[in-house]
Amino acid sequence: MKRYKFSSLIGILCCTCFACDSFLTEYSHDQAYVQSYTDLDELLLGSGYMKCTKSNKYTSSAKDTYYPYIHFMADETEVRTSGEFDDWYGDETLRLFYGFYTWQREVNKDHEGTSTWTESQDWNNLYKHINIANTVLSQIDNQKVETTNDQQNVNRIKGEAHFLRGAYYFILANLYGKPYSTATAQTDLAVPLKLTEYIEDKVYTRATVEKTYEQVVKDLLEAENYLKGISRKSVTRTSHQATCLMLSRVYLYMQNYAEAVKWAKACLEEQSNLTDLNGFQGEMFLNQSSPELIFTMGSNYIGYNLTQKAGNFSASDDLMKCYSENDLRKQFFFGAVEEGVYKYTKVFTTYGIREISDNFILRTAEAYLNLAEAAACLGNEYTTEAQNAYNTLRKHRFPNYTEEHFLTGKALVEAIRLERRRELCFEGHRWFDLRRYMVNELYPEEKTLTNTYALFKYNSSSEQYETSLHRIYTLEPHDGAWVLPIPDAELESNYGMPDNPRNEREYKQIK
Repeated sequence: MKRYKFSSLIGILCCTCFACDSFLTEYSHDQAYVQSYTDLDELLLGSGYMKCTKSNKYTSSAKDTYYPYIHFMADETEVRTSGEFDDWYGDETLRLFYGFYTWQREVNKDHEGTSTWTESQDWNNLYKHINIANTVLSQIDNQKVETTNDQQNVNRIKGEAHFLRGAYYFILANLYGKPYSTATAQTDLAVPLKLTEYIEDKVYTRATVEKTYEQVVKDLLEAENYLKGISRKSVTRTSHQATCLMLSRVYLYMQNYAEAVKWAKACLEEQSNLTDLNGFQGEMFLNQSSPELIFTMGSNYIGYNLTQKAGNFSASDDLMKCYSENDLRKQFFFGAVEEGVYKYTKVFTTYGIREISDNFILRTAEAYLNLAEAAACLGNEYTTEAQNAYNTLRKHRFPNYTEEHFLTGKALVEAIRLERRRELCFEGHRWFDLRRYMVNELYPEEKTLTNTYALFKYNSSSEQYETSLHRIYTLEPHDGAWVLPIPDAELESNYGMPDNPRNEREYKQIK
């Protein structure tokens, strides 16, 4: 029987390095070149973590950009449909992500069928990073350890590698697999699990959502064990408190609320600071010196792309209506409105400054929200704990805040979810949150999404930009498009691997 290789994936995975320094590239030919754990540490830092680039445009550094479309697929952004503006920055981003944010069957093409974004990019990038972690873990125990400091460094490297592998599989599962449902996780398909650094001549199959999450939890628990008692090197290197927070997030998605509470509290025991927006004098709410920041990796493009005065995306009215006038986040996350567009100011958007990721960030506010939601779902004696966590966050976001202790059960969970939307906007949570809410056993929440695609042309007679195309697309709950399609290259290379079915997307034509 003919054997197929997981060609496009394994072709990437078989190499230890991809865009590393030249001396690291040699490791892929002969791992004997690894002379100490410091070599593996450099490899992990250089190629195991998400890259951080300095460009403001998605097209300028597309290969090093991580699932940027996630911000546009949900309900945090909208496309401007008014032509009343003085300048037009083009439709580049609109066309680039058209297939994603209008939930098309072919996500890599625009409305004219022209290829735009590479559909396999995130699949390839994340599996590249996974294989770096695999390589480090396969070699680290072979390195000489002579002192206590050596052993601590080896433990740290092991912990970082396990954390990264677990985090990347978590992301892959939530991009290419169905949300974790306790009723169907045993049969729902996620992604292939590759845990070795060498080429395997085999047909790769998709692991179930349950098995993928089991691997995620296993890696994160290993990371927690190795990183315990080791000081954090920087906010751009993972740590014990980051691992605890990531565990709380994963368990929350799995609806294992007791474990979610446990790990959220473990994180807050190490780092519990919140920025108090009452009297806040900082230049920017989130930066690498923020007392809330635990860990971040990758770049931030969303800020720049939400400050355009015309043509692309802006923060949605649906999101902005969530903030009351006395909510200080409305001021410090968005600032002034310019020509009808909310200027996103939560993080630095200046060219060349990429301190905080827009897709992978861990901070204490999430720990409070994870704790609050999980405890509220447990109910009974945990209700007070949920209320306390909820109020602790809110008193740092509202002036003269009066604590609320009357909410319980479903009402409390809904209030916490709304708070989560306000607090964690544009940090990569919303699309994943909407998915998991749909399959929540205790308090299911379904939302129909509506997105617009609008293009403009300049009318020399009126000297105005006028709408040339205006379509409205809708995504119903449980539609197949809540899951991304498996890249064609993987399906072709792995005979029999099932895809995630998506239908052709109909639309309402406005113009």
